[in-house]
Amino acid sequence: MTILTHLPAFAGVALRAAMPISPRFAVSLIDRRTGDPHLICDMPLRLTTDTPALTASELMRNRDPDIWDIFVERLDAKGAIQ
Repeated sequence: MTILTHLPAFAGVALRAAMPISPRFAVSLIDRRTGDPHLICDMPLRLTTDTPALTASELMRNRDPDIWDIFVERLDAKGAIQ
């Protein structure tokens, strides 16, 4: 076993340590009439993204803004809501 065997793993760890982590957000679609999140198979629709504005515009495409709203929450590094 040579150092070349471990080089890709070491490079991946070094790269993740050197690059800053972009903030992550949870974007939900909310029904304005009830205040509840939109459900798909009894699960709330929540998308995790680093571009919340783009994700929100995609969720609202072809939807009535009088009925639907977007709720954005910032996530910590472990994915929990802050």
